[in-house]
Amino acid sequence: MANPGKTIRLGIIGCGRVAEERHVPSLLRLPDVRVVATADLDAARSRRLADRLDAALRFTDYRAVLERPDVDAVAILTPTQSHAEIGLAALDAGKHLLVEKPLAMNLPECDRLIARAAQSSCKVVVGFNLRWHRLVRRTREFLSTGALGRIKAIRSAYTHDRSGETAPDWHRKLELGGGVSFNEAAHHFDLWRYFTGGEVEQVFSASVPSAYYEDETNAVTARVSDGILASGVFTFKTGPNSEVEIYGENGRLCLSLFRFDGMEFFPCAIYPGNLGDRLMKTVETLGRLPEAVPVLRQGGDFQATFDGLWRHFADCILHDLPSQCTLEDGRSSLRIALAVIQSARSGEPVQVQTVGA
Repeated sequence: MANPGKTIRLGIIGCGRVAEERHVPSLLRLPDVRVVATADLDAARSRRLADRLDAALRFTDYRAVLERPDVDAVAILTPTQSHAEIGLAALDAGKHLLVEKPLAMNLPECDRLIARAAQSSCKVVVGFNLRWHRLVRRTREFLSTGALGRIKAIRSAYTHDRSGETAPDWHRKLELGGGVSFNEAAHHFDLWRYFTGGEVEQVFSASVPSAYYEDETNAVTARVSDGILASGVFTFKTGPNSEVEIYGENGRLCLSLFRFDGMEFFPCAIYPGNLGDRLMKTVETLGRLPEAVPVLRQGGDFQATFDGLWRHFADCILHDLPSQCTLEDGRSSLRIALAVIQSARSGEPVQVQTVGA
C-alpha cells in the first residue's frame, strides 16, 4: 500500500567506490530515504560510509543488516558474485531491494531471484541507471512520436579511462564477473532493448585481452527482433565516451551521454557538416545552458542518473508503483553479455536464447 508520509530506512550492503562516488551523493539529496546501516567485509569502509551518512549501525556481515526490524530496504552494491545470495536473503527478510547490475553471475541465479520476488510484496529495482539519463528519456520520447520512422539499426560505443593496474580481481577476471562485456557493455545491451522494444536474438563478438583485463576490448555485432541490427565497441584504458546512434528510415539520432548537448537528430537530407543545421543547433544549445547550471552543480548528467534511479526506487515503495527496471530486464541484459562472452571464446555466432538452456 502507498505510504507517502513514511521515511524509508535503508541499509547499504557494499561500501566500495561505486557506493561512495555515485550512490551516496544521490542519497544525501533524497529527503524520504535515510541510511541507518552499512555493511562491508572491510570494517573501515563500512565505518567510513556510515560516518558520512550519519548511520548509527555499521557491520561487516550483511546478515546483521537483514536481521534489523528497523531496516525497510537494502541496496546491494557489492561485486556481482554475491548479488544473488544477498538478494535472496533480503527478499526472505522482507526487505525492498535495489541491486546493482549485472544482476547475477548466471541465469539460474537470476531465475531464483525472479521466483523469490514473485512470492514477495517487496519492490525490486535493478540499477541500470542510464535509463534515467536526461537524454535517454528525451530519446524515448522522440522515438515514441514516430519521427525517426522504422528503426533499422543501433550502434553503441563505450570506452573507459579506468586504470587496469589498480582494478580489483572481480573487475578484471571473467570467472569473477569482470571484463568490459560483462560489466560495462551490459548498460548498452539494456539500452538496445530499452530503445528498440526488441530482444537481441543473435550475437557475434571478438574480444582482446590485456595484461590487466581478460576482456579489455570487445566488438559486437548482433541481430535484434523486428529486423533490427546492432553493433558496439567496448573498451577500457582509453578516452572516456558513451554513445548510442539509432538509424531509422527518416534519419539518424545521435546520443553522446557525457555531453550536455549530446542529442542530435539528422533528417535524411542533412549531412553532419551542414552549416545551417550546425548554427541552428548551436543556438538551441545556448538556449538550454541555464538548465545545465544546476545539473552541473550537482555532478552533471551522469550523476543525475543515480538521482533518478533512487527517486524511482523510493517512489515504488512509498506510492506502490511498479518497477521500471525489473529483474527480468536484468536477466535479459545478462543473457546478452553471456552470449557475447561465449561467442568471443568460440569464434562463432551465438543464438542468445540458447544461453543457459
